[in-house]
Amino acid sequence: MGRILAGIGIVVNLFMPGVGTLIMGKWFSGIIQVGVLAVVWLLKLIMIGPLSFLLWPVGAISGIIWVWALAGGILTYIERGHRDALNRPRF
Repeated sequence: MGRILAGIGIVVNLFMPGVGTLIMGKWFSGIIQVGVLAVVWLLKLIMIGPLSFLLWPVGAISGIIWVWALAGGILTYIERGHRDALNRPRF
């Protein structure tokens, strides 16, 4: 069941970074990712208009969080696959 949740988490992280990490049970990383993205989205809403040229660092942070969430999901999927393989009965 762990690898299935990790797979679902990867797909969810593609669309909502941090939420998929929470689904996988990585609470600390997930809360940080969701919190940082909430601040980034709030800044994007505030900086519409004459200050919009300042948005590139905010977009870069958003991209970094997305890559972090996706990479963490893939690593969790691989880790749980290895753990499942070790727990299988051998005949």
